[in-house]
Amino acid sequence: MRLWRLVYTLLMAVGVSAIPLVGLVNQKVRRWWRARRAPLPVPPPDRPVLWMHCASVGEFEQGRPVLEHILRQLPYRPFVVITFFSPSGWERYSQSYPLGDWIGPSPVDLPWVVRRWVRQLRPAAVFFVKYDLWPNLLHELRKAGASLYLLAAHVEPLQGLRWWWKKQLFPYLDWIFVQTSDDAGKLARAGFTRVTVGGDSRLIRVRQLAENWLPVSGLNEWIKNGFCIVAGSVWEEDVRFLKQAYEHLRGYGIRWIIAPHEVSPKQVEYIHEVWPGRCVQYSHPEWDEGKDTLILDTMGLLAYVYFYANAVWIGGGFGRGIHNILEPIVYKKPVFFGPNYKDFSEARELIALKVVESCQYPMSFSNAIKSLIRDKRRTQVIAEKIEKYLQSKPNTPEIVWEHLRRAPWALERPNETSQESV
Repeated sequence: MRLWRLVYTLLMAVGVSAIPLVGLVNQKVRRWWRARRAPLPVPPPDRPVLWMHCASVGEFEQGRPVLEHILRQLPYRPFVVITFFSPSGWERYSQSYPLGDWIGPSPVDLPWVVRRWVRQLRPAAVFFVKYDLWPNLLHELRKAGASLYLLAAHVEPLQGLRWWWKKQLFPYLDWIFVQTSDDAGKLARAGFTRVTVGGDSRLIRVRQLAENWLPVSGLNEWIKNGFCIVAGSVWEEDVRFLKQAYEHLRGYGIRWIIAPHEVSPKQVEYIHEVWPGRCVQYSHPEWDEGKDTLILDTMGLLAYVYFYANAVWIGGGFGRGIHNILEPIVYKKPVFFGPNYKDFSEARELIALKVVESCQYPMSFSNAIKSLIRDKRRTQVIAEKIEKYLQSKPNTPEIVWEHLRRAPWALERPNETSQESV
């Protein structure tokens, strides 16, 4: 074992040993740990295994269009394993995603744990989405002869600890599909040539959601003719920011819909406490039309709610980074977010087109909203620019499949030929 992986494994073992203690006081950690004590998946011997691993919900939505396209092209129906690092992933999809034969938590990255997984699954191909790579898992998969791919990769500057870490992990991969030509150029300069520019498959997924849009009960009647701002995936910092913007926008007849990133009683209660206006919750059977703010306290609706917005605020920009701005963009809505967006290529591209805006101060956001209310033609211009942007983007699933279609696992047929194709 290389020295760096040995040190990593020792630190991982120490960290894992502390998890049961942390779980005594942290419910999320307790859920994370209990789930990993469940039985391993047991694939049938006559079906090759395809495995997709994602950090959480957002990464799965990014990899999902590629997985589904591959399944449609294969001459057989593989056994599909989907793992998540975060509980939000497997809890959301384990009962609702029919193409996954086994959906659950990823293994703890200790050599003896991942070795059991790899020996039992014998995966033909493994797809990691965006970044969630684990050294011991990669090592065991490589030893077992699995084909390893990274989808939707984004490359930061080639310096610092994060880049050093990726330099140790990327050589395990058979191929890396990056989002932009800039990403590919960075990897080429670092000596990585097994790279293809595939674009961002989230565009495919959000288009699917928009094409299959479903009305959300009660929203039209509640919004009426008001100007509607939807604040999606917001954290406490976003709520405090928007609270000040709300004060600047009093008297404009605005309807606010606020969707916390983590739908929990604690987050909902925080919004009630901080927000200067009176709020109603979506899950309540009756809504008071005199209240101008609706808290979306139900999972799975936000992608459809964006349809009703005249403008959208995306949360996360005062923390580690913004959440998915493509979900509202596909409805051609003006989008705003906080200052921490530099790692998101789509945000930089759309800012250059002047169809989205980063706001550091509440006054700048409220002034932008007032401008949209006064000048409705501006909204139409933004919509036209967004349409051209969407049309210019590559079809990621087709690009990925064109590269993989001659891989041995893509041509292999299981012994049992009666399996249905997807």
